[in-house]
Amino acid sequence: LMRLTQDYLQAMCEIIVNSHGTLDKFIGDCVMALWNAPRRLKHHEQAAVGAALDMQTRLMELHKLWHDDGLPLIKFRVGINTDAVLVGNFGCEYRINYTVLGDGVNLASRLEAANKPFGTVALIAESTRTN
Repeated sequence: LMRLTQDYLQAMCEIIVNSHGTLDKFIGDCVMALWNAPRRLKHHEQAAVGAALDMQTRLMELHKLWHDDGLPLIKFRVGINTDAVLVGNFGCEYRINYTVLGDGVNLASRLEAANKPFGTVALIAESTRTN
């Protein structure tokens, strides 16, 4: 299980970084990422959607390797939203980290979670689709 998790996180993070995204944090086996901060990125919506597509393709490649090694297959879900959010170093005297906060972040998280009951891989907010 450790190898599978490491393979998965490494592959997903490489795609995020190569698409000019910023790795925010790991939440269990989830990767939280953002585009357009800290560096501005023209067409950041397209970069995020493209990364999601590349991640799905890469996961299918990993499935072939894992299957051959008798490892379990994992599912991938993504939620993408475009909105104005707070970006910066947040925390307290005991712990601080660079992250994003706001309703737009919460919506992206809810979109990711909604994939499970809908049986979908990616849900993209209207705000992202129209930009």
